[in-house]
Amino acid sequence: MITIPKLHMVLLGSRSAGKTSLGNTLLGNKEQEVGKWTARSVARQGFLGQTEITLVDTPGWWKGFPVCDTPEAIKDELMTSPFQCRPGPHVFLLVIDADASFNAKHLLAVTTHMDLLGEGVWRHTIVVFTRGDWLGTHTIEQYIEGEGQALQSLVEQCGNRYHVIDNKNADDGTQTTELLGRITETVAGNNWDYFVPDEKIYLAVEKRKKSVKKGALLRQSQVHAKRKTLRDSSKELQELTVVMLGQKTSGKSATGNNLLCKEVFATCQNESCQVGTGDVAGRLVTVIDTPGWRKDPSRCTQEMDIELVRGLSLSPLGVHAVLLVVPLDLAFGELQQAALEDHMDLFDASIWKHTMVVFTHGDKLAHKSIEEHIEREHSALRWLIDKCENKYHVMNNRKKANMSQGTELFEKIDEMMAGNGEQLFCPEMNDIYLRIEEKFRRRQLKHVLKQRLKEEYQKRELKLMEGFKETLLQLQADVRGNVTSTKSMSQTKGIGLRKKEGTKKKENIDSKISQEIEKLEKDIRTKSSEVLQSSKDFLVPSVNGESPAPSIAYSLPDRKSSTGQFDKVLRWLSTLQIGTNVDNQMTLKFSQTSGYGSVLPHDNLDFDTELMNES
Repeated sequence: MITIPKLHMVLLGSRSAGKTSLGNTLLGNKEQEVGKWTARSVARQGFLGQTEITLVDTPGWWKGFPVCDTPEAIKDELMTSPFQCRPGPHVFLLVIDADASFNAKHLLAVTTHMDLLGEGVWRHTIVVFTRGDWLGTHTIEQYIEGEGQALQSLVEQCGNRYHVIDNKNADDGTQTTELLGRITETVAGNNWDYFVPDEKIYLAVEKRKKSVKKGALLRQSQVHAKRKTLRDSSKELQELTVVMLGQKTSGKSATGNNLLCKEVFATCQNESCQVGTGDVAGRLVTVIDTPGWRKDPSRCTQEMDIELVRGLSLSPLGVHAVLLVVPLDLAFGELQQAALEDHMDLFDASIWKHTMVVFTHGDKLAHKSIEEHIEREHSALRWLIDKCENKYHVMNNRKKANMSQGTELFEKIDEMMAGNGEQLFCPEMNDIYLRIEEKFRRRQLKHVLKQRLKEEYQKRELKLMEGFKETLLQLQADVRGNVTSTKSMSQTKGIGLRKKEGTKKKENIDSKISQEIEKLEKDIRTKSSEVLQSSKDFLVPSVNGESPAPSIAYSLPDRKSSTGQFDKVLRWLSTLQIGTNVDNQMTLKFSQTSGYGSVLPHDNLDFDTELMNES
């Protein structure tokens, strides 16, 4: 086997896949602590046999989460990892844990994160399966075959380059020797070239870092100045009541337990509100935990919203603070903002004066300040922080014994109360329940309007297709008439070869038209079936406020996807706003240029009204 004097490698993979353990095995030491989360890309040097190696360990992504859910800081570390071993790595070792399943979601997570590194990365990539002892008597090929299409597709994308490592037998030198052989084959197959990263990526990340630091320092100074002013007028509250809000799996329950310094709330997904109390640092603290909302607002039901807001009724006099929990280990983007607004809008606008963002998974900040995280992330997070007037706090729920996290948060709540004139947040619950009813009534209206618009669109498309068919039939009749005339002339006047060629061309045209008519008739039959099916799917909302249940037909697997133009219409319709006019009638707030001016009767919906203006 040819020996490579120097070898550059980058470890990639999801969290807890065994990247760091593999690095220790290759380097023959345990310099890097196994099990500890890697917060940034780190280059390590050592020898593998006679080969001097530089090994770059990188932060892992959440398994099953695509790159859009990964924080910007992690993406930056992944994109700049090849620059840790200039001029670039020879190979990327993509680590997959063999003790867990691998499905389509995991494949999407891998491919979207690998795409961050640019073109050509797959030619330099080897899949390394860790925890090979879990395979038992099965071979790695049997495992790949048994996992299905997703894993097979990944291995094929890497040119069927893979290797398996048994982490429990790290001292077995044959494993690393065989892996080195596979690496050498890969490097040789790439003409011994490095993977050369795009320098523009590095420059862009470095430029962004400078901008982030500048914004972070400005935000820090603003927060410190405001806190200093409020601290002088604040007083320590002897009794404190807080309500926890946030998306599912954000860490609300764990944070509540941390604040109370005891295990009160189950950290699994709670479906109902719970109350916990405790004496903490001389204060009587009451924590109200609520069910988290879903990332997709359309999956939230009216019952879920009612239960969520019920938490406020558990403290009739009001709450001192609304703690809005946001995890640091996942991105906060437009989808998260939409879900948050969908639920915060149930309360009156004054809720923001009483709201503080609590960031969980504080250990994921590592070497960064929270302000740097805020400035680096999507603008949606800065919108949220600005909405809360720069009131935020960081919790590391792994450090349960660290009571200072809770006491610092309580001090910030004291200051917030001083800024609010010592007023508690005590909204009118009847108003909230009315907003919930209105929210789901509007959702039902939108559902019905979309179905009606879809049906109308399909009818018009069918009409156009039938009109086109008539045009083709007329054209075919004209062509056939000309063919008959040409044949007649050829027989009576003895027209030669050129006339025969013209006849042949017309017959070919006639044949093509027949084929198009046949295809069109098939499409018309399909479209007619869709129009009929759409009529069956059309559900008028029930009067008891329940969402219309989708019919069986709506879930059929062979339903065709919408056309691109129709998708545009639906995206526009999804932004539709419904209000009331002077007569208290439901009114659609269309743009001035849309040409619509519809009014929906409050009780008796007339859906026979034309929804689309004739052009």
